[in-house]
Amino acid sequence: MARRDPHEARMLGLWTAGWLAVLLLAGLLWLGNLAVQWPVLLIPVLWAVVAIRPRGPRP
Repeated sequence: MARRDPHEARMLGLWTAGWLAVLLLAGLLWLGNLAVQWPVLLIPVLWAVVAIRPRGPRP
């Protein structure tokens, strides 16, 4: 399997973090209590931070 270039990997990570945020928010609004369970929404934020970190060529 071919490796992704850094730009493609970054976009895939941000796309995934975005959908994760939407699905978690929908689940919280439908089944949960947003006032109590809002910290779960930090997971996609951390995912996005990891996705935008600089990637350089590995040795």
